[in-house]
Amino acid sequence: MGIKDKILNAFNIHHSSESLKYQSDGEEIKIIGFHKNSQITEIPSYIDGLPVGVISGLSGIPFTGELLVPNTVHTICDCALNSTKGITKIVLQSGVREIGWHAFSFSEALEEIIFPEGMNFLETNEGVAAGCPKLEKVYLPSTMMRIPTGFLSECERLKEIVIPDAVTEIGNIAFMYDSSLKTVRLPACLKIIREMAFCDCKSLEEITLPNGVEIIEKDAFSGCENLKKINFPNTLKRIEKNAFWDCKKLVRPDIPTACEVHVKAFG
Repeated sequence: MGIKDKILNAFNIHHSSESLKYQSDGEEIKIIGFHKNSQITEIPSYIDGLPVGVISGLSGIPFTGELLVPNTVHTICDCALNSTKGITKIVLQSGVREIGWHAFSFSEALEEIIFPEGMNFLETNEGVAAGCPKLEKVYLPSTMMRIPTGFLSECERLKEIVIPDAVTEIGNIAFMYDSSLKTVRLPACLKIIREMAFCDCKSLEEITLPNGVEIIEKDAFSGCENLKKINFPNTLKRIEKNAFWDCKKLVRPDIPTACEVHVKAFG
């Protein structure tokens, strides 16, 4: 046995017919990479008779078109499928429960993502699909309870987003620099809009804040130069510094008497 084979056996790394590298724990498969110059047409559900449960290490994978993630997959790791050049659509099936940091970010051709019901989104899920210049359609699960930091930032073709009804918090820079974003549907459960959540969304013209929103943090809507109309519900407790800085067209609505407003909230 050569030194290469000894190393592969030590780490339980194998190569499949699809040129994918993987590990096995005897119960399931974890994909950890691919061979350069390989042609990959799918991610298999099973390898060596075991289910593929975890996807990792496929940044820049040479795949073109729609990628259907197998239903056996429950976890997509940090940066697992980012910086791809040919993937146009990602469909996650109901088996997926956890997704990592920058899982699909900076993918040049990605136009659409479908997230499954029941998936967990944590604060550590930063920038899941950030920096995807052609991304236009995103389907979020009704079970989603928060929008993570940088979730869909710098997606310059994204025009519309419907945020699920269970979401209570929109994270920092969640939609920052989404220059085509014009329509945002905010949920009734929303409580907090974090720092720079919609910063520099230059196509945004109107926002309806549901009754229940309590806090608008720093720079939340700064640089929204075409924002003309926003309402402030009676539940609003605090508007922080520069929340509406450089919103030149905004007609300031009535502010609830109990709301604390930073002296520079409007720039």
